[in-house]
Amino acid sequence: MLKRIISVLIVLASSSAFGWGAIGHQIVAYTGANSTTDGKLFWKSNLEPLRTLTTVPDRIWKAPATKAEERSTHWFEVDVYFKPVEFSQIISFPSSYSAAVGKYTEGKVLTNGTAPWRIRQLYQLAFQAFKAGEVKSALQYVGVMSHYIGDLSQPLHVTVNYDGQLTGNKGLHAYFETSVLKNETAIRADVQKRTLKLLKNGNFLNQFNGSLMDTILLSVERSVSQVEQVLKNDKMYGRTAKGASVQLELAKDRLADGAATFSIILNQLWKETGLVARTNPLKVDDPQWIRPDYVE
Repeated sequence: MLKRIISVLIVLASSSAFGWGAIGHQIVAYTGANSTTDGKLFWKSNLEPLRTLTTVPDRIWKAPATKAEERSTHWFEVDVYFKPVEFSQIISFPSSYSAAVGKYTEGKVLTNGTAPWRIRQLYQLAFQAFKAGEVKSALQYVGVMSHYIGDLSQPLHVTVNYDGQLTGNKGLHAYFETSVLKNETAIRADVQKRTLKLLKNGNFLNQFNGSLMDTILLSVERSVSQVEQVLKNDKMYGRTAKGASVQLELAKDRLADGAATFSIILNQLWKETGLVARTNPLKVDDPQWIRPDYVE
């Protein structure tokens, strides 16, 4: 019990629980599902439920009763474990939670975020629900899973300098992920084009040949590689009209990466469960909070 209390206190003292604003998360979920090839009739018929479900982890699961345990699931500060010259080695990070804890201690792992294992937990729950014919539950799991995939596509979610607080850029997090994202429909249309372009890019697609955890860690590698550019843009242009325009372009690229990653994961889930496409849209309620559970 004491160990659990200490872990919670460590998380509360760590990074603020930022994330893409609602618009960003909705774009990732909607665009990703709209770009699928396997089961696309099903995913496309449920774009609006997925768009709503993706905000549940911020909108509902950060309620006072669950916030302490939920917070650390939204980020993965990988630059605590790897120096910039070592980012190509991120894929070697321990795949299992127990192995990561064994290597770094649970306190350090919780402080630096557990988003990769949260994604895998929800993927496994979705897989089990689909196999059991519980389609609505599966859609709930998939929808909330998209939130954490979106989190990892945001560069400031994968760095200890999450708000620019270490480099004189304090307040950058909310500015980059919320302030510059104003018109969801217009931004989504552009992100859709960039997503489809990524899904035709051989170099991008070659990063999805391994396990689900490989896919997640490689997405982290792509994301952390853009941290310095986000900081550079802020220093060069400030939070002016020009700065907003430049950061928006980078944000669109990161949203497209998140959407493309989500799309490929949905394709894989559909193939692994052996489902048959169905076109009826589902009415799905917001799910109850799911406690982080990373047992293999």
